[in-house]
This record gives sequence, structure tokens and C-alpha cells, in this order.
Amino acid sequence: MTINHRAEADLRTVLTTLAERWEQMAASAEARADSVGEGVLAATNDARGRTYRRAASDLRDVLRSGRIPHDLMTDAELEQHGTTTEAAR
Repeated sequence: MTINHRAEADLRTVLTTLAERWEQMAASAEARADSVGEGVLAATNDARGRTYRRAASDLRDVLRSGRIPHDLMTDAELEQHGTTTEAAR
């Protein structure tokens, strides 16, 4: 199987850009949470920011390691890597 290095580089660029956008969205959500004070809206925006940051971090880990992060693996993938604990859902 021939690897198209240009296509792989383009894909990596797109995925890196996606991670950067998630980080921007996280910062925006966190800023909104700070601006509204306390309460449900602030908690929702704060949670959204953490989710975006985690997604960006997971994507960067995949790009760096070539593997799915441990906490996103299915049970079968965990068993394949020698972990018998069920995947967190």
C-alpha cells in the first residue's frame, strides 16, 4: 500500500487546525462563564470549555502518538493493550 505523504500532511494540518479551533472555543466559553458570574449558565459554559480543551488535547495526543487515548478506547482495544478494566463511557 502506497502512502500518500501529501494527503497525510494535509490531514494532519486540518486536524491540528481543528484542535486549535476547539481551544479557541474553550477560551471563549470560559470567558463567557467568567462574565456571567455564578450559576447554571456559568457552570454550563465552564463545562463546555473543559470539554473543548479535552477534545483538543485528545486530538493532539492522537496526532503525536498515532493511538487513541486510553480513556477513549473501547473494551476490545483495552484488552488488546493488556488492560482488563472496562472502558469509561
